[in-house]
Amino acid sequence: MKGRVRKMFPGGNTSQGFYSYYRYILPEDAKRIFIIKGGPGTGKSVFMKEIAREMRDLGYDVELHYCSSDFDSLDAIVIEELKVALMDGTAPHVVDPKYPGAVDEIINLGEYWDVKELEKNREEIIECSKKVSSHFARAYKLLAAAKPVMDDIEEKYGGCMDYGRVNLAAEKLAKEIFDGWPVTAVPGRERHLFASAYTPGGYVDYSETLVEYMQRVYYVEGHPGTGKTRLLERFASSAVDRGVSVECFHYPLKPHKLCTVVMKELGIAVTCSAKAKERADRMVDLNLFLDTAKLEEVMEQVKRDTDIFERIINEAVSAILDAKKTHDLLEKYYAGNMDFEATQRLKDKVLERILEYR
Repeated sequence: MKGRVRKMFPGGNTSQGFYSYYRYILPEDAKRIFIIKGGPGTGKSVFMKEIAREMRDLGYDVELHYCSSDFDSLDAIVIEELKVALMDGTAPHVVDPKYPGAVDEIINLGEYWDVKELEKNREEIIECSKKVSSHFARAYKLLAAAKPVMDDIEEKYGGCMDYGRVNLAAEKLAKEIFDGWPVTAVPGRERHLFASAYTPGGYVDYSETLVEYMQRVYYVEGHPGTGKTRLLERFASSAVDRGVSVECFHYPLKPHKLCTVVMKELGIAVTCSAKAKERADRMVDLNLFLDTAKLEEVMEQVKRDTDIFERIINEAVSAILDAKKTHDLLEKYYAGNMDFEATQRLKDKVLERILEYR
């Protein structure tokens, strides 16, 4: 039977610039970590995709960690059962071995490019790289500008909420989720990643792949500012207090805000992602605790804010797309000067190495 796949983003384009949760990709007790080095277009993503596909064909579950700047490109893969990971170790998420040889090792695809040919395009490569950085700088300014607009939307809805009733609903749900799980002396582990990202193709959300195999999925409905993140933080904290490890998936505009909490040991996920709504066994609607009379007074402002927010986000996505188009040109300089037959042979050797950990 083919292995399952879960998709996520280890880093994101956020209001704080590029934000990395890269340190949470790897299993804490990893047996082998392959750190792949090499320039753009050298085949790092294809290298990982092919290994992921072959491992899935062998029946192993695989995590696919996508790049927020190119959602068709991989930043890492994790084969959880074997405690093996492969990851892109180049900027903007530079990774170097922590335990060289013992756990980590470097795969240098730069050994397979034609340096003399690349030197001929030195000026073009440098110019393209500068343009990519410039496009991202613009995108991050726009995402930073979008944040206070979203803050205002949240404040408007928040001012109309009865949070006392939210707390009662949260307490009832917590008792249901953690029934029979006492607080323990040893806390559970936390893992933080993104389930969604602002990408060259717009807003991409892989939340449905994260909850797909859970026994129970709770969906939290609610406008911005109604307390969804507060609810998720409460459940994540309660799980950790009970020795249950949690996966916390964050919202890309505000990288500290939660949108999904997965508790594998319990077989339970709690999410506010619309992409995961169809998988939900139960829904908690926080909009029921809004004062509709108060909301009516501020609704026109909310609509204007929402329009402004969407326009800014669209401009930010456009800048990220411009960065990708320029990066694609950069990749062509490298791809045209690579020995991909050699990297294919290297991939086969790495796959053999991975299978030794069975």
